[in-house]
Amino acid sequence: MKTEKIIDLGSKLGLPFSRESNFPFQLDENFVVFDGCNGQRFAINGNKLSDAEVYREFGKALILYGKRLKCLEINNALSITGDH
Repeated sequence: MKTEKIIDLGSKLGLPFSRESNFPFQLDENFVVFDGCNGQRFAINGNKLSDAEVYREFGKALILYGKRLKCLEINNALSITGDH
């Protein structure tokens, strides 16, 4: 899968993407890194993965991204209501 298609698909699925956090030579080689939250990074290698594997990697990334967001929300709620 080509870089622009990977970026388009990942962005439509809600994964944050920034060209500044990717190396241009990697983008030229269809290797795209999406930014998650709280330091997460998700790499998709369009050259080494079939289209089906790319979709599977997006699914895994979305699940992990959602879990991290939920954990951050819970942590924020606990820190607001805690007795610290």
